[in-house]
Order: sequence, then C-alpha cells, then structure tokens
Amino acid sequence: MLRAVLFDLDDTLFDHRLCARTALGELHAAHPEFETFPLDDFEQLHAAQLEELHPLVTRGEMPLEEARRERLRRLFRAVGATPPEDRIAAAAEAYRASYVRIRRPISGAAALLASVKARALVGIVTNNLLEEQQDKLRQCRLDGYVDELVVSEKAGVSKPDPRIFAIALERLGCRRDEVVMVGDSWVADVAGAIAAGIRPIWFNPERKPRPEPALDVDEIHRLEPIEDALRVIFGR
Repeated sequence: MLRAVLFDLDDTLFDHRLCARTALGELHAAHPEFETFPLDDFEQLHAAQLEELHPLVTRGEMPLEEARRERLRRLFRAVGATPPEDRIAAAAEAYRASYVRIRRPISGAAALLASVKARALVGIVTNNLLEEQQDKLRQCRLDGYVDELVVSEKAGVSKPDPRIFAIALERLGCRRDEVVMVGDSWVADVAGAIAAGIRPIWFNPERKPRPEPALDVDEIHRLEPIEDALRVIFGR
C-alpha cells in the first residue's frame, strides 16, 4: 500500500527552467555585450555554470551571493567582456529579482499535490538551500500540501545519495516499499531512488530517451490531466 509520495521540487513541481529562461532573456537584452550570443546558447552556458557552482553553495564552500556574481562573471567572460565588479553585482541582483518575480509552479502541480495528499503523505526531497525552497513553495502556494520538506543543505547530503531518501522515510514514518519518488533528474531522482530501494517515476516532459533503457521505470510527461499522473503514481 502506497503511504507517501516523494517529489523533487525544481522542474518537477516548480518551473525553474521557465523562471531562469525569462530572467536570462531580460538580462540578455539589457547588456549589449550579449547581443552576438544566441539566447539558447546563453541559457545552456548559464545552466552549466549553475550546475557547477550550486553544489559549492549547498556544501557551504561558497557564499550564495558570491556564487550568483561568479555566474555573471563567467557569462561576461564567455563573450570576452570584463565589466567592473559593481556592474556584475548589479546584473546578478537584476537577474535574481526577475527570477523571484516570475516564480511559478509547473502547470497542474497544486491540483496534483492536493489529490495525492487526499490519499497519502507528501514529501519533497530537493538539492538546494532550505530558505530558497521554502520561499518557492510559499510563493507558488504549494507549501500547504507538503508534510515533510527534506533539503540537502540541512540534511547534510544530496541526491542521489540514498541517505537523503532515508531521512525522508524516517520523517514520514514509512518503509521504502511504501513510497514512490517523482522527479525530473534521471541521476538525482531516478537513480537515487533506485539506490535507496524506492520505486522511481521519471517526470519527463520533453520525452527524452531513457538513459538506461533496460530499467523498468514509469514515466509522467505532464502533471495534468492529474488523473493520468495519479494513475501512474498509484497504479501499481
């Protein structure tokens, strides 16, 4: 019997990619240095820098504000520009303000969480800073559906390490065969859940090829209609 459903947050329930792309579009348009840098390439470069710097922040090895400025330094360097530090700081602040203003959930997230919560506990397991993830949940009005929020910063360990899933199970009072994990990252969410002995469900809106085709992993391609997503979650 399924007693709890674990969800990833970023790009599973919260639309990080939309927020980042929109904020980057505003940043791209505001600085002439980026005119010759296509926005798609700009987005890919930013995502790569975020992937590299974010773990340093969550492990406490780099202050958050410094990481945000460093991302901007690297974006400017990529187009051969070296603006003064005050302009880099201002650009980082403008990007952050845009990102926060745009924050929104993935379409269907609230309705799906409400339906899941009527049948099971809801946990979120996410790699990030606690305050950041709490703010996203509040701003997107998803926080009221969450029974347990497990964040790597406070857990001291990040997905795909099975220990972060074990923390979620302990807090929810569930065995690993009583939960499923829904997330968009194959490495962090799918492989991490499998390593923890939890059934994974891959949220795959772009319908990417499965990295490990031999694995029997259920997929959700959209959160709505929620009946389809619930059928995958509770169907087994």
